[in-house]
Amino acid sequence: MKTLTKMKKVCCFNRFVLFAMALSIVSSFTACSSDDDDSNIPVYSLKDVDGTYSGTMLTESEPVNSPENAKEGEKPAGAEVTAEVKDNQIMIKKLPVDDLIKSIIDNDEVAEDIIANLGEINYNISYTPTFDENKNNILLQLKPEPLKIEFIAPVQAQEEGEEPAKILITVTIQAEKNGAYTYEGKKLAFIIKATEVKIGEDNYLDFPITTFTFSMVKK
Repeated sequence: MKTLTKMKKVCCFNRFVLFAMALSIVSSFTACSSDDDDSNIPVYSLKDVDGTYSGTMLTESEPVNSPENAKEGEKPAGAEVTAEVKDNQIMIKKLPVDDLIKSIIDNDEVAEDIIANLGEINYNISYTPTFDENKNNILLQLKPEPLKIEFIAPVQAQEEGEEPAKILITVTIQAEKNGAYTYEGKKLAFIIKATEVKIGEDNYLDFPITTFTFSMVKK
């Protein structure tokens, strides 16, 4: 009788051990499954916009004048641009300013001479990033500073006997809308406007408001 009781106890203990092992295995599979699910959830960061970009910048003035690289009836292609986005700044390298200079300088020969001797114009735009509601885009609240272009006055613009003078053009830049980085396609798009121009200390009153539309893709 005692032997039978002992056997029952051993049997119950074995069943308990098997139940505990089964429960442990199920818990392990559940945890692994949960880990797998978590690993498939994308992790977003406002730093996702950082990187190197290439694309185009389209320049349009009011009233709209079609850029030189657009044929009649065609959509303007825009000038090629590159930029680096880092530390909440869009750093545009070799900003194309040919159309801007031509809109300020009336004399075509003088304008071409200035453009030929300008060198590289780099322009940085600070921004504050936020996500949109669905985290499909990173919105960039742009904070552009004035664009400053300095050059030596060409010979045609100098009086006889004068020393070559340095001329500073200061362009007021505004951003009316947020820029956007789109995760799908890794695209960066933004628009800025040149609204006022000063040549030295004098306001240039006949300057047409000029819009720069940037469309770029992360490399």
